[in-house]
Amino acid sequence: MRAGQGKLKIALVSPHAWTSVWGVNRYVAGLATALAQNGHEVSVIAPSEERTELRAARKQARAARRTARGTRKLAPVSRVAGSGDPGIAGVTPPYKLIRITGTFRVPYSDSLANLALPLEVTEQLNDLLESEKFDLLHVHEPFPPGLSFTALRLAQSPTVATFHTAGERFLSYLLMRPVVERFFSRLDGRICTSHNTRRMVSSYFPGDYAVIGGGVDTSRFRTPEDPGKKREAPRVIFAAWSDPRKGLGLLARTIRLLPDDIPRFELGIVGGESLAWRGRLLIPRRLRERVGWAGVIDGGRLPGEYQQSDILCAPYAASSLSSSILEAMACGIAVIVPGQGGLKELVGEGSEGLLLDHPYSSNLAASLVDLLHGEKERRSLKAAAARKAARYSWEKITPRVEKAYNQAYSRRRRARPPHGAIESVRSGSTILADLHMHTSFSGDCATTPEELLAASEESGLEAIAVTDHNTIAGGLAVARLAPAGMHVIVGAEIKTREGEIIGLYLSEEIPKGLSAEETISRIKGQGGLVYVPHPFDPLHLTPTYELLARNAADIDILEVFNPRITFTTFNEKARRLARKYDIPGGAGSDCHVIQGVGTAMLSLRKFSSPQELLASLREADIIRSGRSPLYLHSLKLLKNSRTNVGPGR
Repeated sequence: MRAGQGKLKIALVSPHAWTSVWGVNRYVAGLATALAQNGHEVSVIAPSEERTELRAARKQARAARRTARGTRKLAPVSRVAGSGDPGIAGVTPPYKLIRITGTFRVPYSDSLANLALPLEVTEQLNDLLESEKFDLLHVHEPFPPGLSFTALRLAQSPTVATFHTAGERFLSYLLMRPVVERFFSRLDGRICTSHNTRRMVSSYFPGDYAVIGGGVDTSRFRTPEDPGKKREAPRVIFAAWSDPRKGLGLLARTIRLLPDDIPRFELGIVGGESLAWRGRLLIPRRLRERVGWAGVIDGGRLPGEYQQSDILCAPYAASSLSSSILEAMACGIAVIVPGQGGLKELVGEGSEGLLLDHPYSSNLAASLVDLLHGEKERRSLKAAAARKAARYSWEKITPRVEKAYNQAYSRRRRARPPHGAIESVRSGSTILADLHMHTSFSGDCATTPEELLAASEESGLEAIAVTDHNTIAGGLAVARLAPAGMHVIVGAEIKTREGEIIGLYLSEEIPKGLSAEETISRIKGQGGLVYVPHPFDPLHLTPTYELLARNAADIDILEVFNPRITFTTFNEKARRLARKYDIPGGAGSDCHVIQGVGTAMLSLRKFSSPQELLASLREADIIRSGRSPLYLHSLKLLKNSRTNVGPGR
């Protein structure tokens, strides 16, 4: 379903391979399922670690790069059905799972992230985003050089980011902050899963952040139907999610500190499956009569096992594991978690669980002893935990995320041309047009209106926009002199406080020096079109990315090709921005000398009004010349210097 019916085509991007079944991936899977159930078309993009897929993708990428540039095809993206919720094998998800090959794992912020460095990763992801045409991109933990950050760089649709961890130790904050800041300006929405995360991230990257906690599927994770059923011994679940070796080491030290008269209990382990076979060996001989071994709990049995358990020990839980904590709480388990970071907001001391000052074995052993001896306190914590988790059900969290999506998506253009304008241009003939030209009414141009018209006719142009700097006088002069077959758009390139903005179809002067928003408002007030020229060229005064994104809904045309831009990458950035916000792309020669006329033209359907022009631009082709930007700049400087000196000076 498309955004027109209130539903979106959404891509959720995780920096972690889908084989990682805890933390961020658990949140992503839960959110993707909830969004799909609400009618959205959802895809999850994650790194792949299958070596055969990786070798095949690299082989095809190398072959593709050897082909001709014009016919080169990118390496295909691996699309697989995958499992549903991480940890539930064999379940067909209501979303599409897309795996990107070529990444590799490294330890990263209390977890393992897949670095998206090789060229084929960028090629696959760029090809995917171009072909799928998502309405919205939701990236999680978008820090370099992970897959989420690569997706942010290549985004072709409004983008929302979710930050799960506070990240005090992120190298990105310290070493790559200038790069990260530049790309974070492209975000259309920012979400943090806790207030602690928002405080930390916003201190490095200021902005507006919505705090939306982790979610839990309360239809699967819920309290048992018969909570009063008596068990012989309480069950304790130890979580080895983030770092199994470190977690099981702490568990071994904790058990050795337990007193001989500890109440009988059963011990089970969730997470760390590769090492958990040693779990029985963790119990010392003196406690084998008091501590029973309940085994390793896999994802498929998780809800039922939680319902039969009483205490969850998660001493190394981080903010990114909040969804896993909520799953246990929803089943009515008293939890023991670190008393810091975002988890402190989720679990209140003595309300839903116990908080550890530090994951020392002595602290954990003392907390465990207190809960095992205090049956009344344990029951109170379990009931409070279930009530707290109910507030974070996906049914309550998803609408808040959808609100952030709608706010981000609303930055796209508010309306397309009316049907009548589209039908009019479809029935018309094709013409050549130039939407950005200058005459001698601009201080840095010596071309007279007569010379501009003559050069335009010689180049075959039938529609031109005269956009002199801060004045419409040049456009009016050209319009008076133009032959009957020439459609002249009167415009001006207006210098605002934040950069240059062109107004097309103007009838009154707009003073320079206003804010960009005020200038846009005045252009709209005349029934004109807002045209943003050379948006990323550092040699011009251009509005920032943030300003363009904030006002994207009111921008009618974005210049995606300007022949006077020295580096073609700036034009490519403009094309990507136009696609992201569904803004029609324009082109103009930006000519300041006669030789510049014809260096950039649009081949489009004949138009006679602003709405018809917008409709024509949707199917326009850009015709480029091979003249060097350096050559055109040199001619401009030479021409202006001769004009300023003049004869006899």
